Amino acid sequence: MNENSKFLKGPFRSKEKDSDIKPSRRKRVRPPINHEQYHREMVEYFEQRLERLKIVKTTTTPRGQTLDWVPIESQHPRGEIANPPPTSHLHKHETANAEQEEILAICELERENVEHGPEGTVPILRKNLAALGYTKSLKKYLSKTRGHRIMRLRGMGLAAPEEDGKHRYANSGQSVICFGGEGQLSCFDPYLESSDDFSLIQIGLSNSDLGFLQTVEAGWQEFQDLAGDWVPHLFVYYTTNGYSDDGDNKGGYNRDVDGWVQYDNLIYPGSNFTPYSTRGGSQYKMPIKFQLYQGNWWVACQGRWIGYYPASLFMGNQSVFSTLGDHADYIGFWGEIFDSDDVSGRTSSDMGSGYYAEAGWTWSAYMHNLLEQIDRGGSMGDYDGTGNLFSSDPDMYDIQAHFKSGSSWGSYVYLGGPGAG
Repeated sequence: MNENSKFLKGPFRSKEKDSDIKPSRRKRVRPPINHEQYHREMVEYFEQRLERLKIVKTTTTPRGQTLDWVPIESQHPRGEIANPPPTSHLHKHETANAEQEEILAICELERENVEHGPEGTVPILRKNLAALGYTKSLKKYLSKTRGHRIMRLRGMGLAAPEEDGKHRYANSGQSVICFGGEGQLSCFDPYLESSDDFSLIQIGLSNSDLGFLQTVEAGWQEFQDLAGDWVPHLFVYYTTNGYSDDGDNKGGYNRDVDGWVQYDNLIYPGSNFTPYSTRGGSQYKMPIKFQLYQGNWWVACQGRWIGYYPASLFMGNQSVFSTLGDHADYIGFWGEIFDSDDVSGRTSSDMGSGYYAEAGWTWSAYMHNLLEQIDRGGSMGDYDGTGNLFSSDPDMYDIQAHFKSGSSWGSYVYLGGPGAG
């Protein structure tokens, strides 16, 4: 018997999909038809966004991403770019346990002989319009919910599964007043059944004082219809209005809408990171941190402050004290699958590695050293997501938690699964 065969049955079941499967071998179920109206409105939208950029140089990464380099100050009408939190607020991400050795995944722009923009510029990822399917309206394309209604469940502070179950979760969350959070996320390359499915693991913070959710979110995600390829990417997302409307200064992914301000010249929303973790082998990770600092929600990745969401996005005409512009009242770390309408029945897309949480180290996806920022000065405490720990579809995806474990991993979770059989 193969020594790993025990993982192929019961709670350890996995599709054992090769993490290096080429796109041509992925299951494509969408009819190769371009809807002219969808095509026209999306191309016009992204071309208009491109025309607004003050591009000084355009480069191509080794994996084929097109980057437009703009002066950092051009992102603000008055050229005012915020200063990031002190570097002392960034924790070192060294392996603390020799038996669980991990390596930081590397973004493309950190590799040797990769072309960069001039000093004082930052990279903006150009949308690969030729790789999109054009089977959704622009409004649905920009939306994380893909047009499906979101309802709240069990007092959750973040998006819960809709009535028809299109979003599927392995979730943990804590209701607590906080001003940031961080965790170290494993980096696997999941299998996706459809180009309109997505698979992600992430950190999210939210505020619901106004009666609807406002969130900032970040993690890694594989989503062909968003990125134009079949590999995971760093993503950021925000909503000011409970996911009800995405657009400039309202909410959306990455730089698909206005809101995000790019600060770093190496890591940007949409970045590729390699290598990926190997099931049963080497493990790679991506540390991500949020911090509310001087009126901005800053994001750090791989120990670098990469950019921010201005807290003013969330204020509108409301008092600053009753919005995400002032504080979060919920923090969560979770895995999420979008189960597309493009394929009937329940999806067989992977969450994480495609192994259930019980498979554990080197087999399951994980997030560890999960922390919450407990005051405005940057003090951190161990996260405890017990109050909102659940799997929406435990026969497809699950989560196993070890909060405040006392080990070198602090608070951590294993999570994942292979979807429907």
